[in-house]
Amino acid sequence: MVGPNTTLIGGLVAAGSLFIINQALGLLMFRSKKAQTFLEGSPSMLVYQGKIIYKHMRKAGITDLELEEAIREHGIEKVTQVDLAVLETDGNISVLSHNFTHNTSHRRKANKAMARSV
Repeated sequence: MVGPNTTLIGGLVAAGSLFIINQALGLLMFRSKKAQTFLEGSPSMLVYQGKIIYKHMRKAGITDLELEEAIREHGIEKVTQVDLAVLETDGNISVLSHNFTHNTSHRRKANKAMARSV
């Protein structure tokens, strides 16, 4: 990132630049819905009322096996038992089933830590 410059100052300048760019993009996304959608994308519906939406699956690059695995992780046996499955912008798949006790959103541990700090 800093090329051949391996000094402490070079590293601090690179880290500071990344911090400033991150803050600027965060502020831009906060103020502009279009910028947020462009930078983060939008959620994609994968299953609706037990039927897989293959067009969205292909666009997202998700296979049937990956979808079935995510559904099983939510405690649901069959795709036909799913009311709604959505690929979220952070890469997680949220699932809402016929039995509303299985209303879950599978999150990675890193996301839980960030949610607690906010």
